[in-house]
Amino acid sequence: MGASLSERSLLIAWSVVAAIAIAWQLGSYPLLDADEGRNAEVGREMAATNDYVMPRLDGLPYLDKPIVYFAAEAATMEVAGPTEFAARFPSWLFTIATALLLAWFAARVEISGPLAAIIFLSMPLTIAFARTVIFDSALSFFITLALIAFYLEIPALAWAAMALGVITKGPVAIAVPMLVAIPYAIWRKNARHLASVAGLALFVVIIAPWVWAISLEVPDFLRYVLVTETAQRLTTGALKRTGPPWYFIPYLIGGAFPWIFAMFEKRKLDWLDRFLLLWIAVPFIFFSLSQSKRPQYILPLMPAIALYVARRAQPGRAAAIATAVAGALVLAAIPFVHLPYGLHAAIAIGICALVFGAIAIAARGALAWIALSIPMLAIPMVSMATMNEVAERRSTKSFMANLQQYAANSDVVGIEAFTGSMAFYLRRPIVIVSPDGEELTSNYVVRHYRDFAGKTALRPISWLPEALTHRGTVFIVRSTDAANRALVESHGGRLIAQSPHFVAYTMPR
Repeated sequence: MGASLSERSLLIAWSVVAAIAIAWQLGSYPLLDADEGRNAEVGREMAATNDYVMPRLDGLPYLDKPIVYFAAEAATMEVAGPTEFAARFPSWLFTIATALLLAWFAARVEISGPLAAIIFLSMPLTIAFARTVIFDSALSFFITLALIAFYLEIPALAWAAMALGVITKGPVAIAVPMLVAIPYAIWRKNARHLASVAGLALFVVIIAPWVWAISLEVPDFLRYVLVTETAQRLTTGALKRTGPPWYFIPYLIGGAFPWIFAMFEKRKLDWLDRFLLLWIAVPFIFFSLSQSKRPQYILPLMPAIALYVARRAQPGRAAAIATAVAGALVLAAIPFVHLPYGLHAAIAIGICALVFGAIAIAARGALAWIALSIPMLAIPMVSMATMNEVAERRSTKSFMANLQQYAANSDVVGIEAFTGSMAFYLRRPIVIVSPDGEELTSNYVVRHYRDFAGKTALRPISWLPEALTHRGTVFIVRSTDAANRALVESHGGRLIAQSPHFVAYTMPR
């Protein structure tokens, strides 16, 4: 009993270490375009305007995603200011909330709660999206809460969680839990706990106010969400995110590494095992058949894998061997592979995986579990230089800093050029000259281009000749856009800033 208590205390302490490790220097590198820059700018504009109903990007309605994550980062920015840390903090916070939820549920079903949390927090997919300005950590929390509530036969809580998921990322928050809960209920011949009057009432009460408020300003909002952002995303390639049926297989193996190798243990399956396997398999098949595929879509599978693996007495040799072998392969491949970024990080992670994989092979109990988690938890700590190198190409922070002195009292115009991080680091919207609005990466804006062009910060190409006569204006052009660069230069534009993707000119006063 003493040893068991000691191991539990060690696992609790290590779960705290894991939570801190994945937050390591959370705001120390610039926002990466397109997703982080865009999502952070929506939160910044929400905080600046105190409008917590309508998400906006560059002053235009941004209806491609609902409100919860934007509101969370806006609230953080109200306290911490519009920083990279404030933008990323909600993703980390929702990840920690998911780990705590898993620990609570694990204790209810006689699994080590701290161990389930450690396994979840040391999965590469979990770590990646705990440190990214994107909605999926929040969505994963609400899906996890809904599925746990369905398993515990608390339908009111499940429907409330799905409602919050819907206003985080849309109807997928209903689809994933129901695709798991319905076959499980049929399997158990117990479908009466799938719905309740209280649950449906909570669902409406949570969703209706925001949908009603948005629909007053944007009457076609529901049609856009249900037809374009959901039906077309899942059934067609219209949103250009297609992939082969096996697309998610490498992301599942890599995203749950090394714990995925601890799943293959022969044992008699009880009802919890069956529920967890449904939780893993059904959404995986659903997203594999979908015409829209992104790595983060399978993030809600990670909690189920963590719970399933945590039921084992030992992590098993397969996971330990896979870790050691992966480390050896990384080190062996380094002399033969050109790495434009991250050479030192690759060496550090390879050594870490090799050493702690070997330790896990020999260790038992808590030490084996902890040893397997260390290589993954080390990734944020050894990759800061790499992330900054990547950000030099995928962020406009340095670029915008170089033109701040020219933009302080002047208009800034992007000629078919815009990223969310431009406006975020400028701390204000910029004018965008575009024939279609695609620079905003908003399906809603592209489909309603004619409604916005000329009436907002979005301007048609026909406005450009007039803009070029405005003295002191700063123009941003894509570095590869030879035609528009020549046009600006022919009007006297002087080059003031350059980046891998953009150049900036100022017009003489």
